[in-house]
Amino acid sequence: MKKIFAYFQFTIIMLFIWILLHGYIEFQMLMTGILVAASVTYFSYDVLLDKKGTHFKSIKLQTLVIYFLKLFIEIFKSAYIFSLNLFKKEFVPVVFKISLNHLDPVRVAIVANSITLTPGTISIEIVNQSIYVMVLARPRTPLEELERPIKEKFEKLLSSEKK
Repeated sequence: MKKIFAYFQFTIIMLFIWILLHGYIEFQMLMTGILVAASVTYFSYDVLLDKKGTHFKSIKLQTLVIYFLKLFIEIFKSAYIFSLNLFKKEFVPVVFKISLNHLDPVRVAIVANSITLTPGTISIEIVNQSIYVMVLARPRTPLEELERPIKEKFEKLLSSEKK
């Protein structure tokens, strides 16, 4: 019974996101949304759900709002800095590995997607709790300086909310 409720709950969340992304409700769109939400729930079984219920502990709404506000600010701030750096031509692509401690796979994926949304940075690959990131930086920039913004702005918020 717990498994069925977990499936239903996740499907409703996915349907709500579908409706928000479309911005209107119409019968055909709603039926397509139900089909897509059910499919996403079914295919995410190994990541989010198991026979006992859910692996993923939901994130509080307050934490999500703060996280998205920080992400929004970071996107615009990085876009401005990235534009300036294109003209200076003193930055080079740097690939580094950042280990995210105490985050489950879904939260690691959220951080990786946030990195990719930020201009001038790309998440290349996720391996366990680590993300390989490509960023434009000055040559010989210390690893700690590259990791700090990600750890302070994204990982810290999601890991403190988890407990």
